Amino acid sequence: MNTDKKALLLIGSPKGESSTSASLGDYLISKLEQSGMKTERGFIHRLVNREEKIQNLFEMIDRADLIILTFPLYVDSLPAPVIKAMELIKEERDRLESKKPKSFIAISNNGFPEGFQNMTALHICRIFAEDCGFTWKGGLALGQGGSIAGRPLLEVGGMVRNVVKGLDITARAMIDGKDIPKEAIDFFSKKFIPNFFYNIVVNLGWRLQARKLGTKKEIRDKTYAS
Repeated sequence: MNTDKKALLLIGSPKGESSTSASLGDYLISKLEQSGMKTERGFIHRLVNREEKIQNLFEMIDRADLIILTFPLYVDSLPAPVIKAMELIKEERDRLESKKPKSFIAISNNGFPEGFQNMTALHICRIFAEDCGFTWKGGLALGQGGSIAGRPLLEVGGMVRNVVKGLDITARAMIDGKDIPKEAIDFFSKKFIPNFFYNIVVNLGWRLQARKLGTKKEIRDKTYAS
């Protein structure tokens, strides 16, 4: 293991430190740090709102050997600040005459029962990586992400044991310079709880939130219904 290697974690959730995206990414880079790899961490929504911050983003990218992007699924795609960051990074890479080799992985989570809902977003990440000249090492897709609710994975307990296994395997692959193995993808995407129970809990959460906001009567409204 080359301890001179540096990993950059880019967190794409506007919720910042309290997001599931941060929880997943922080666990992964903690494993990389334990191996001796140097790490850096940045929140994308804070890095794309001012010119000097954008320059900081470019410098972080330049220092990294491995880039890890974690984000929540927004309408089958990525949050707007993440898309903006991708566009800025691509433009900057096009301007560079000499490009240091870099590896890139992405971790997407959503509140749906199924992890496969993330696949379009991960394909976007792969295309972005290839357009920037990064080496695409693979992506991880997680459903039922709301169950983590931004808590550190080791505090969540046995419910996320397969998520932890998937990230442990991913960390070993990144340390060895390999692609994310299928075993890691399979573990990571396993459901925490059966769909029917998850749907009951999520729907209850929506009703409680609607009651709190005084919109309980409107929760079943259909905007375009005739």
